[in-house]
Amino acid sequence: MSDVVISATGVERTFVARGHAVHALGPVDLIVERGQFVAIVGPSGCGKSTLLRIVAGLAAPSAGEIVIDRADGDSPLCSMVFQDYGIFPWKTVLANVRLPLDIAGVARPRANEVARDWLERAGVAGFESAYPATLSGGMRQRVALARAFVANPEILLMDEPFAALDAQLRLVLQQELLRVWEAHRRTILFVTHAIDEALLLADRVVVMSSRPGRILDDIEVPFARPRTRAARATAEFGALEDHIWRLLKGEVEEREHAHDVA
Repeated sequence: MSDVVISATGVERTFVARGHAVHALGPVDLIVERGQFVAIVGPSGCGKSTLLRIVAGLAAPSAGEIVIDRADGDSPLCSMVFQDYGIFPWKTVLANVRLPLDIAGVARPRANEVARDWLERAGVAGFESAYPATLSGGMRQRVALARAFVANPEILLMDEPFAALDAQLRLVLQQELLRVWEAHRRTILFVTHAIDEALLLADRVVVMSSRPGRILDDIEVPFARPRTRAARATAEFGALEDHIWRLLKGEVEEREHAHDVA
């Protein structure tokens, strides 16, 4: 079995907006190994989310190729977690988390058992009969995480899942995600604007340029696991954060200069 689960070669994405072709992404070459946690950071509009959608099969590349190597034909290929939770307001917490199993035809008693197990792991046990409108933003995001993991996907795609949460809750859920990932080691692609979040969570941080998004740097994060907030206090963390910030700052300044000239 290959250790490479995602292989992108020369991937580009162009779309038409108001009658004009917009080159949104690429070319991008990216290799992700099975079980890796890879964070993607970059300026707004650089194609980070577009790349996730291409990996998920929700959008096709305009050029290049992306290959996904499946380890288990019985498991779903991808699950996605979004900033806006993506859970259904008319379904209870249990029904939301159970949904991938219902779609897969898992018998209801077994589906309920697995869903309840993941609700407990995500810290939402006891809220099975509640509806999303009665939950806080953090609780809703825990439900979304439980639903993503319940299907046992090969790849978990996360598009700024904690961006809408306050700073304290974001720290709590970062640690919860790390705890669950450490236990199951599914491949994760995690889009974020927060450099410190990327360095805290990921094995690698992929830094993307302004549109059309290309990879400026691919950084191996050196901090040992299990990883805690203590890593933030190290000089090495600060140096990496500064390096990534300088890359992104240069991209934003270059984009603004191009707009001024135009």
